[in-house]
Amino acid sequence: MDGMKVKAIRYFFGESMSVFSKRVGVGATTICAIENGQREISDYVRAKLVRIEAGLSDDFYIFYTHFRKIS
Repeated sequence: MDGMKVKAIRYFFGESMSVFSKRVGVGATTICAIENGQREISDYVRAKLVRIEAGLSDDFYIFYTHFRKIS
């Protein structure tokens, strides 16, 4: 899990940083810092994100492949 994947998951949901941060259980500034590579992902946040990712449909991985190409 890295900042790009976090951002891709957020974009896949179509959520703002504020809404997504509530889903993860952290502040929006934490999500922003993770997405921009300014902060390491703590074990707590990583566990939350892995659970969120596990619930995503296969469509996410197609989306993520394209997202990585344009980012």
